[in-house]
Amino acid sequence: MSSGVSHRLRASGGPSETLLLLLNDHRVMTTDQAARATGTPARTVLYRLEQLRAAGLVDYDRPGRQSGSAPHHWWLRPAGARLVTGTAPGDGRRPSAMFSAHSATITEVWLALRDHGPPAGLTMTGWATDRACWQEWEGRTSAWGGTTAKRLTPDAVYQATLPDGQATAAFIEIDLASMTHTQLRAKLDRYRAYARDEAWRTRFPHCPPLLLFTTTAHRAVTFTRTTARHLKDDTPAHYRRVMDDEALIAEHARLVIAANGLVRDPARTAAEHVWTLTDPEAAETTLTAILTERATITTAAQPAYQRQREAADRRHQEYTIGRLRHWLRHVGPLLGPTGVDLVDYLLDSRTRRADPFTPHLDTTKILTTVATWAQNNPDPDDHTTSTVRATLTRLHHTAWSHQVRHLAHLTTTHDDPPAWYHAAASLAEHRLLTPTEHHRLDQPPTREQAQAQVWADWQPPDHHRDHTPPPTYPQWRDQQTSTQWSNLSWWQRQRTDRTTLATAFDNEHLTACARCRLTIPTNDTADCPGCHHHQRLPHHQRHTTTPLTDLITALLAKTTDDP
Repeated sequence: MSSGVSHRLRASGGPSETLLLLLNDHRVMTTDQAARATGTPARTVLYRLEQLRAAGLVDYDRPGRQSGSAPHHWWLRPAGARLVTGTAPGDGRRPSAMFSAHSATITEVWLALRDHGPPAGLTMTGWATDRACWQEWEGRTSAWGGTTAKRLTPDAVYQATLPDGQATAAFIEIDLASMTHTQLRAKLDRYRAYARDEAWRTRFPHCPPLLLFTTTAHRAVTFTRTTARHLKDDTPAHYRRVMDDEALIAEHARLVIAANGLVRDPARTAAEHVWTLTDPEAAETTLTAILTERATITTAAQPAYQRQREAADRRHQEYTIGRLRHWLRHVGPLLGPTGVDLVDYLLDSRTRRADPFTPHLDTTKILTTVATWAQNNPDPDDHTTSTVRATLTRLHHTAWSHQVRHLAHLTTTHDDPPAWYHAAASLAEHRLLTPTEHHRLDQPPTREQAQAQVWADWQPPDHHRDHTPPPTYPQWRDQQTSTQWSNLSWWQRQRTDRTTLATAFDNEHLTACARCRLTIPTNDTADCPGCHHHQRLPHHQRHTTTPLTDLITALLAKTTDDP
């Protein structure tokens, strides 16, 4: 072919180039198929193809006979393939009669679905044959793990939209009664593996059904019945139960197989009830019904997939957050004391959102951010580390301020129980109250109740554990001071007040908590039962402790205005 003719074809974009492109896409076409595909009279198409043949771009054969009325089967020559830069260039060899017949049949199915599908509600949006429609994926080799490259080689992939706009797809297989049952079984096994490995995801809206076009209805029924026995292993046990999320997803990924015996008359398969399913109880159905059912289950399964993804995200998030306590041992110094304090507080499972002491923070988001940062082996000098630390410091102060303000609110409506002194002291150290601590602050023991408990647990140092109940502290003090009074001389008793003796006795045998000024016997060496403080003051100095209102005022001065 001269270069001038090639340049004209490249630049023209006309009917001759269209014919070359069609042959490149479909490999083999008869003259009548090319005429229907282009909407051009057959004589005109034949004339143009003869011109292309004379230029060495295409060639034809008449499978089975070389004369008579057998149709011309056209294919691309290497020069024609190079001209259109097809994905499957012809190798110049004359195709076999079986290959020509098979390829021409695939083309006929394409024309039937393209032309007769829209009246039945199926608008073709895509068609691929040969290598362009092959599916390759990494599939698992066994339940023990491991993958291997796998390939599915359908005769064609059909894509369309339904009347409601939903997308759908199907695999096309052509059987001209040349495939044995062994070959069909091998094909079926590859399709089952494709569906089992869910290799269709990200490519198609659902697992494309397998549509077999064969020569007779008997052959179609035999294929579906044989297929049904093998598909039992792939059907989930809960398939016939109520459609929960797991069942919906399994149904969406299920391989549907249908067959018909009209490979010689594919136009009828686009709209008529000629499709046999693998369910022996199902009546023959239409292609539209098969694909609509697949699209419907796709729509129904989307919320299930979303819930499944959300559940998986939550599990991953919970695992990551659960590991954060372990990672905190290593990255704690990078976060600083306040950062570690906030993370420890948020990790406490006893935190209740309804508790008024609980700050309004997005706990999950904060912990997920810190966990993601921690598991990436953070660098102390990295900008991300500085950002995380600064953010936690700010959030810690926000949470701390919230707890201070709520404690201040409590002090305006109640007395000053010793437990509040402990809360104020903890906050003064810029430490968040733990859930266990602030759960006890709404209705803590009053000062009178705390003091009564001190006396209830007290026993005089010289009391012997017998059946007699121990005296109370006032009784013991009166006993001791009466003995001391009786041992004084008459002259000393005239100049000594019993109250003075009782006061001196209290100063000797009692102390006061240095934080909440609760009165505690000297022989009680444990921490203050009211505020858990360990330091004591002499009893006569108990009024020198800082009042709770002054402690709260000092804390409020350091709070932030953030909510």
